[in-house]
Amino acid sequence: MDKLARWSPFRELLDVRDDFDRIVDGIFRPGIDIWEGSKVPAVDIYEDNEHLFVKAELPGLRKEDISLSISGNILTLTGKKSETKEEKKENYYRKEIREGAFSRSVEIPCAIDRDKIKASYRDGILR
Repeated sequence: MDKLARWSPFRELLDVRDDFDRIVDGIFRPGIDIWEGSKVPAVDIYEDNEHLFVKAELPGLRKEDISLSISGNILTLTGKKSETKEEKKENYYRKEIREGAFSRSVEIPCAIDRDKIKASYRDGILR
């Protein structure tokens, strides 16, 4: 059995600093990333000779909970992750899995042909 990590008040301060950094980044840097106090889904953008690919990690979401939109060359990914099972939170030793809404906007580095856009979602990965 693994040892339990001891509570560290300094770790709590680092979490506060991370939240503050996220807020400042959202104000001063393009591509606002919000997921109710947590990190947003990771996104990879890459291309080959003919196509541009966007891949996003969205574990635990249903296809119906995800929305995509394009405005100019900005792709916005929004969604909501919610728990349907009620649990007594006071029994938790650690709770890191986040719930809530998110919005992630990324700049696409080239022109987009809207008629050729395709999307698929499987096993927590949006392509």
